[in-house]
Amino acid sequence: MLILNIQDFLPRLQDHILARLLGCDYDGDESPFSSAEHSRLTFINDRIYRHKVIRINYTTYDLRRDQDSLDPRTHADVMVLSCEDDEANSHPYWYARVIGAFHALVYYRDPAGNPSSYDPVQVDFAWVRWFGRDLTHRSGWKAKRLHRLGFISSEDPGAFGFIDPQNIIRGIHLIPAFAFGHTSEYLPPSMIRHPSDNNEDWTYFYLNM
Repeated sequence: MLILNIQDFLPRLQDHILARLLGCDYDGDESPFSSAEHSRLTFINDRIYRHKVIRINYTTYDLRRDQDSLDPRTHADVMVLSCEDDEANSHPYWYARVIGAFHALVYYRDPAGNPSSYDPVQVDFAWVRWFGRDLTHRSGWKAKRLHRLGFISSEDPGAFGFIDPQNIIRGIHLIPAFAFGHTSEYLPPSMIRHPSDNNEDWTYFYLNM
């Protein structure tokens, strides 16, 4: 079952890195690049490097500096700015769980033959599993109820992705919706879950605001 989660890891990572190196605007979707464009991207020594934690600096609500230390092994849930264009269901943030934090040393061979394109560049990235908001659940300040989230099904091509750690605003606190129990419908047995999850996810979470 593991292949369901990593079979497209490399090509999607190449798309993500190429988009960043070429200055493409991030809209939540990985820009698709051709195999010829992928071939211009080289991972030095064919390696990527994994990190145990990501440290995110942010400004608190009372305008003080603070830092979140996000550990993928203990469910690092984060928020980033939304790129939604659905005005009817607009929301300022997207939410994700960090599966792993990495960096790679790469260079991109410019088709124009620019010598500087061979200079190695360090690219930091986080591999994430995305949450989706439950749009059937009335929530927010007017409803006086917390937003409810659930994992996007693994059958959806947008269930997993890569983000630039600099786009992470800060960590978030999710409260399992205990009344709805667990489910395995979002994802088959997988190494990306914490062993204590027993290959299941909480059906929903409430976002502690």
